This record gives sequence, structure tokens and C-alpha cells, in this order.
Amino acid sequence: MVETRPWLLRLLALLTTTTALLLSPSTSTSSSISTVDDLPALLSFKSLITMDPLGALSSWAINSSSNSSTHGFCSRTGVKCSRTHPGHVMVLRLQDLATVTVFSISSNYVHGQIPPWLGNWTALKHLDLAENMMSGPVPPALSKLVNLQYLDLAINNLHGLIPPVLFNMSSLDFLNFGSNQLSGSLPQDIGSILPKLRVFSVFYNKFEGQIPASLSNISCLEQIFLHGNIFHGRIPSNIGQNGYLSVFVVGNNELQATGSRDWDFLTSLANCSSLFIVDLQLNNLSGILPNSIGNPSQKLETLQVGGNQISGHIPTGIGRYYKLTMLEFADNLFTGTIPSDIGKLSNLRKLFLFQNRYHGEIPLSLGNMSQLNKLTLSDNNLEGSIPATIGNLTELILLDLSFNPLSGKIPEEVISISSLAVFLNLSNNLLDGLISPHVGQLASLAIIDFSWNKLSGAIPNTLGSCAELQFLYLQGNLLNGEIPKELMALRGLEELDLSNNNLSGPVPEFLERFQLLKNLNLSFNHLSGPVPYKGIFSNPSTVSLTSNGMLCDGPVFFHFPACPYPVPDKPARHKLIHILVFTVAGAFILLCVSIAIRRYISKSRGDARQGQENSPEMFQRISYAELHLATDSFSVENLVGRGSFGSVYKGTFGSGANLSTAAVKVLDVQQQGATRSFISECNALKRIRHRKLVKVITVCDSLDHSGSQFKALVLEFIPNGSLDKWLHPSTEGEFLTPNLMQRLNIALDVAEALEYLHHHIDPPIVHCDVKPSNVLLDDDMVAHLGDFGLSKIIRAEESRQSLADRSSSVGIKGTIGYLAPEYGMGTEISVEGDVYSYGVLLLEMLTRRRPTDPFFGDTTNLPKYVEMACPGNLLDIMDVNIRCNQEPQVTLELFAAPVSRLGLACCRGSARQRIKMGAVVKELGAIKRIIMASQNYASWSTVQ
Repeated sequence: MVETRPWLLRLLALLTTTTALLLSPSTSTSSSISTVDDLPALLSFKSLITMDPLGALSSWAINSSSNSSTHGFCSRTGVKCSRTHPGHVMVLRLQDLATVTVFSISSNYVHGQIPPWLGNWTALKHLDLAENMMSGPVPPALSKLVNLQYLDLAINNLHGLIPPVLFNMSSLDFLNFGSNQLSGSLPQDIGSILPKLRVFSVFYNKFEGQIPASLSNISCLEQIFLHGNIFHGRIPSNIGQNGYLSVFVVGNNELQATGSRDWDFLTSLANCSSLFIVDLQLNNLSGILPNSIGNPSQKLETLQVGGNQISGHIPTGIGRYYKLTMLEFADNLFTGTIPSDIGKLSNLRKLFLFQNRYHGEIPLSLGNMSQLNKLTLSDNNLEGSIPATIGNLTELILLDLSFNPLSGKIPEEVISISSLAVFLNLSNNLLDGLISPHVGQLASLAIIDFSWNKLSGAIPNTLGSCAELQFLYLQGNLLNGEIPKELMALRGLEELDLSNNNLSGPVPEFLERFQLLKNLNLSFNHLSGPVPYKGIFSNPSTVSLTSNGMLCDGPVFFHFPACPYPVPDKPARHKLIHILVFTVAGAFILLCVSIAIRRYISKSRGDARQGQENSPEMFQRISYAELHLATDSFSVENLVGRGSFGSVYKGTFGSGANLSTAAVKVLDVQQQGATRSFISECNALKRIRHRKLVKVITVCDSLDHSGSQFKALVLEFIPNGSLDKWLHPSTEGEFLTPNLMQRLNIALDVAEALEYLHHHIDPPIVHCDVKPSNVLLDDDMVAHLGDFGLSKIIRAEESRQSLADRSSSVGIKGTIGYLAPEYGMGTEISVEGDVYSYGVLLLEMLTRRRPTDPFFGDTTNLPKYVEMACPGNLLDIMDVNIRCNQEPQVTLELFAAPVSRLGLACCRGSARQRIKMGAVVKELGAIKRIIMASQNYASWSTVQ
């Protein structure tokens, strides 16, 4: 007797549902066959049986005697129904099915383990259990299926080693174990024990070791899928000697190539006249790409070598491969120019050449690739103007030319490609001129990024026609005029950044009605007039309006003055009031300056040695008494946390409608280095204006009630606490762990803050203590980098000093685990040190392991731990709380692999080899945009 298992009962239930849907309403109501019993499932199950020479299931036919309400089918051969649930099958006795040749239950969400008794169906030639939710090991009993030709167990949750006896099924021509959790190595003699193999697929598992060279001995082998494992070593040099390979996919492993002989496999693949897919991406391949890459089959459709360390040039004669639909050379060390004959690839749909070292101009011939829908040339050294011929690419949905020294105007032909839907990124170039009104033709586009160029003129009114726009970045240009009222049509905007321009006029009131808007940056312009109160303007952490000297009113936390409303019909009096206001204000400023000078002269010797630049006088002062009152005498109830040089309290200021909350950072002046920390933080904070940095409100430098020295900073209060508490809560359930998209956004927020400190301030500021406890999260989980107590302003003369020369009582600046390795050897403080700390933070968010975790011991650290897991085991070390409802390979390709690669690029041992924060921002932005453009985007913010 063969009893049904839970997985089979679930299958039967699914088949019942499917069959019931095929019944018409009249049939389901008038027929005596009940749609709530298992008869339809039995009939569907019977349809899977292709041979029944003994008539074991002949009694399962429909007849009038069984079509009754008493569920007569339960008395048929081999069927036993439940007594408590009439009409529902509990047992099937299928001992006479030994002659079944085909059994397929793919794509049915079947749970449970593969039953060993399937090995008794010795006549089976075709067994397909793919795309279910089956778990456990692969049973060795399947090896008894000596006639099996087709075995597909892909896309399940199977784990453990593949029983060696399974490789003895010499009749197999199709073998697919892909997308499971299987481990171990492949038998090196696989080519002799599976001589008839035509398709061999073990993608996205945990297989390791070397690719068996004997695969090349299988004379009929056509397709090889080995990607997403931990295979290492060299690719067998004669892998394509049989001449029949059509698919060779070995990406996302740890395969190596250094010398020219390691690339001989390409010469072998050139013998395969039917080859149409070659995927070598995300490995450890290095050295110069040989010319033989240009000699594969002219049927080639996909060529991927991105994410390696390959140098050389794009192969000459690349234009011969007219059937290519994807060409991906990104994230390597390629040099030279982009050859013009690349334009002959008229069928190409995806061209990815970003993050290399290409120079020269973008060839005009790119405009001939009429089928192209994705083009990314970012992060190279391309120069000259953007070819107008790109406007011929009428299928384009994504265009990224950012981070190049491109110059000239944005061609109207490019800015009006109406097919663009994902993003248009021309940021970080040297583009000038006006933004063409033709931009309004981008009605389907989600993201526009023209930031950090030299664009001038007004923001075109036609931008209001971009109805699908979600992200608009125009910061860092020379734009002038008012913010056009036509932008009120962009109700789907989530981020708007117009900062660092020359915009004037009022802050548009319609922005307070944008319900989806999460980040608004209008800082460093010449805006004037009243600030709205509602919507996004009610949250200080999501809006930046700094350095707009003529703004007034608005929520109290902006600290803008009241607007000077004019009195009707009395212009002379209005003018007089203005004169008086400015006169009194000027006198008050002079008085404050005089007091400040006198205080400075009378300061103690220690303060005098700090020099004028170290005075925190830029900030409006607050008294000790006010802080004492606001914090309820610095009570324990208001204690938020403790840091290296003091404590942070929650303070409540004002009353009624003017009630506000701030963080009061009180320094322990008795602790060595605390005064220096206070001055460092003041010097840093008085120079920075960025929405992702904690804002300083005021300072207190006076005496407390006992006459002792008292120093405190009053900072913007960030209500959700530090990232450290969210990643590592002290008690279970204290915080809900951030999901995948939240962590990606947090990483991007911190990267933007560091990019600002490193590259948009002169001289730059080095934070010196980037770690989760210094990253604060607001109500919307937007991250703000804080605690500048160890920061350092790097000037030219200081950059030549060693750390030992500049470190005083504070000692080595930073926190163990996040500290750049060169700091321990006395090298200078640098922005690269922050990059290293950021990389550790990024890997900590990915794995949820502290860099000081005892798990690492003395032999490894967090970066090495992640590096050893790359790429095949990344999902194993990734925090289980961010495994979203996506296929594992999708999560790996779109999130885990690129984020870990980015973190490791930040943590390189040599400071000079570390990636720049500008490139980090660009990479994270690209990862975010790709995820947002993927299918089932909402599921990235959920957990399994």
C-alpha cells in the first residue's frame, strides 16, 4: 500500500479547486457530482497517469451509480475516504502504478519532503517536481529510477548533499537541481557517469569546489547553468570542445582567471556554433580580456562579464554579432574608447558599460541601436557632448550617463524620449545651458536627475506634464527664477531637491498638499516670504530650507522671523517700520558682537589657546537655567543615552503652541578630551547644512548652579533613537527590526551625509566615528548622522601631519571595529577613514552582526566574513529579518550581492583603493532604482 502524504493531499486539494472552476454554474448546481468533494481531484490525478496496462484505475470513471450524494467514488479501487469528512480522500493505495512513465506536479506550491517510494515507480522516464515548496534532502531511493531521462527538482527548499548514487542514472539527459539549498561538490567524473546529459543545471545552491573538467567529455551537452554557487578555480580550458554548447552560465561564483592561459576556455567556446548565452559576471576574473572573446558564435545573444576585475578593451569587431540583445561589461577595469561599430548591434536591448575607465566621446552610432531599452555609461571618463542621435532610441526606458565629464547642452532630442519610464540620470557632469521645455514629453518617467551640473535659466513649466514623476533632483546647478506653479501637478513626488541653486520667490504652498512627499530640500537658494505650516513642512527632519535669508514665519522649529506684514495705504509708515526694525536689529547684533569679544578676551588660558575659529559664538546662546528647566533638572526620566564625553537628555522648551522638543547634549567637562570634543563639534556643526545631518539649535557655555564650568549643545531631537538600538535591541520586541527597503534608504541617507561632508565643503570634514549609534532615525525612518565630537576639519597643511602628531589626549579617533586599519599605524586622518567605517556599518546592516562580535574571534572580522560568503553564501549570512518575499536569486542579484560588494569596496585595506562616497551614493541610488523598477516592488518592504 502507498499512502498519500501531506504534499499529495495538498496537490489533490489544489486540483479540486482547479477542476471546480471549470464547471459551469448550472453543472455545479444541478449535477449530483459535489464540487466540495475530492472526485474532481482524483480525475485530475488520473489524467497524470499515461500508462495503466493493468487497469488499476479503470473504476475511477464517472458513472451514474457513483454520481450520488453518498460519494460513491470512495468505494473505488485504491480509494479510502474520511469518516469524519465524507467525500474527502485520506488514503490512496497505488501499488499497481509501477508502469507510470511521466509524473509532473510542478508549480503547485506542494509542501513536505520528496517521498522515497517514488523510487518504486521504476518505469518513470519523466519526473518533474519543480517550483514547489518541498524541503528536506533528496532521497537516495530516486537512484532506482534507472529509466529516468528527465529529472527536475528546481526551485524548492531542498538541502543537504546530493546522494552520489543519483549521478549513476546514466539515462539522464535533463538534470535540474537549481534554486535550492543543496551543498557539496560535483563529482569530477560526471562526464563519464552521465554521458547522455544534454541540460545540466545546479544554479543558486551552495555547491563548491572546481567545475569538473569532465563536463567537456559529454558529447551531447548543450546547456550548463552553474551560476550562484561557490565554485572556484579556473574554468576548464576545453569546456566547449564538443561544439554543441548553446548556453554557458557560470556567473556569481568565485571563479578565477589571472594569466592568459586561464582564458583558454574562450577559445574552446568559439568552437560552439550554436552558442547564444555566455554569462561570466560576478566572479574574480582578472587580467586582459583576450581577443578570442570576439570569436564566439554569431548567434550570440547575451554576453555578460560585469562585476569582475577585467582590463583591456571592448573586443574589436563586436559589431559582427548582430544578434546580441544584451552586452554587459560593467564594473570592471576596461579602458580605451567605446568603438563606433558597436552601433551595428541593431538588436541590442541592454548595454551596460558603467563603472569602468572608458574615455573619449560617446559614439554617434549608438543612435542606430533602435531596439535599445536600457543604456548605462555612468562612472567613466567620457567627455564631449551628449550625442543628439541618442534621441533615436525610441524604445529606451532607462538612460544613465552620470559621473562623467560630459559637457555642452542637453540635446532636445534626448530630453524628449517619450519612452523613458525608469530614470534619466545625467547628474555629476559639466552640462550647461537651459533645461529644454521638451522635458514635458517625459510623461511616463519616474526619476529625473540633472543634479550637480552647470545648468542655468528657469525650471521649465512643462515639468508639470511629467505626471508619473516620483523623484526630481535638480540640485547643484545655476537655476534661477521662481519654482513654477505648474509643478503642483506632480502629486506623486516622493523626493524633490532644488538646493544649491539661485532660485528666488516664495516657497510654493502647494507642496504642503503633496501627501507622498518624503524629502524636500530647497536650501542654499534665495527664496523669500512665508513658509507653509502643513504637510511635509510640519516635520523638520524631512525639509531643509537653510541658507534662504529672506524666509519668514513657518513652524517654530525653523526659527525664521515673523513676516513684516505691511499696513494698507501707508507706504511711508511701512518704510519707517522697516528702517526701525533693521536699525534695532543692527544695534542688537553689534551689542552681541561686543559681548562676544569681551567674553573671548576673558576666557581661560585653555580656551584662549584654541584660537578664534574654535569659538562656538556663531550659535545663539541659551542659559544653564533654561536647560535645567527644560530637562526637569537633568532627570533620569529625560536621559536619552550616554556617549563618549557626556550624556544626552530630552528637553522640552516653550509652552502652548510654541512647545518644542530638542536633544540636550551635556558634556562631562571633567573627562579628558571633553572640551576638545565640544569645540570640535561646534566647529563642525557651524559649517554644515544638510538634511541628513543632525541640526544644531543653540549652545550653552557657562556656569552651573554650583559655579562649575558647564558646556552643552542643543540639537534637533530625533525621536526614533539610534540605528544601533534598532539593529541590536537590548530586549526582545523593543524595536521592530528595519526591513530591507528601510535599511537601503538608511544606508543611502548616511552615504549622502558623508558625501556632503567630504566633497561639498571646503575644507572637508572627517566625521571620525561613523557607527550605528551615531545614526539617528526620525519618525519616517530617515537617517541623520550625528555626534561630531571626534570630527576633524582637514586643511592642506594638516593633511600632511601624521595621526600621532595630531592626536592629543583623545588618542586614536574612532571606535574599535569601525576604525580604519591605517589609523592604528599612525597615518593621517582622512575621508577614506570614514569610508572604511561606513563600509563596516553597511555590512553590519546586511548581516546584523557587530564588528566586535565574539563570533569572529581573532582570525577574522566582519569584512572578511562577508567576503568569504560572497557570492554564493550571502543569503545564509544575511539577517533573516530582511529576507523579503522575493525569489532568493532575485534578492541576491538585486540587493545582497551589490550591497555586499559595495561594503567591501569601502573596506579595502588600502585607503587609496577605497571607493569614494560620491560613487557610493550613486551605486546605492542605482540599486534602489532597480529594485523600485522591479516586479512586485511592494514585497521588498515585507518580510517572510
